[in-house]
Amino acid sequence: MVIGLILLSAAMLAIDSRLRSALVAYAVFTTGTLWLAFPHGEKLSALAFFFVLAVVKLAIGPFALVMLVKRFKVPEDLAPSVSLPWRLLLVVATLLAAREITRMTAFNDIASAGVVFYAIFTSMMIVVLHRNLLAHVIGLLMLGSAITLSGAVFAPGLPSAIEIADTFDAVVATVVALAIARALVGLDPRLDIRSLRELRG
Repeated sequence: MVIGLILLSAAMLAIDSRLRSALVAYAVFTTGTLWLAFPHGEKLSALAFFFVLAVVKLAIGPFALVMLVKRFKVPEDLAPSVSLPWRLLLVVATLLAAREITRMTAFNDIASAGVVFYAIFTSMMIVVLHRNLLAHVIGLLMLGSAITLSGAVFAPGLPSAIEIADTFDAVVATVVALAIARALVGLDPRLDIRSLRELRG
């Protein structure tokens, strides 16, 4: 059930071009990955850090996006760079690629390996397929959740602090992207990444 929700929400994030529905799909995706990656039996400090990152991903990040849109009247269109049929085709291709990877000898005995690869590929695809900087922020947040999931699937014996530390990098990148979006909105309210070319000195 949880894996099915992760697959469906990731596909919706790549296909849809509306911010509100993308945020709902992102919340479902992140909740599912955090559920699967929850560090059971870890120390209180690791659980607290995990909880803080969960709050950042599920509450603070999306809230910052919504406030940015409301305050500066940013269009909620995520400006996909390719048409809907191409996005659908890429999602199917990504799913098939993740399935083929799980058939490799190194991964065929690892449960949920395909979900991890699909989540990572889809996160990067969201960044590549959209011109709106808000979609890039969502993609980075999603990538952080995928990293957390990959640590839980591929290295369940490692301390959760290691995978959480890796996820923290994606959270920092998201904060930087939000700061760039805040600075760019005055130049281009559409937050089209092509406007970044005009910032070159």
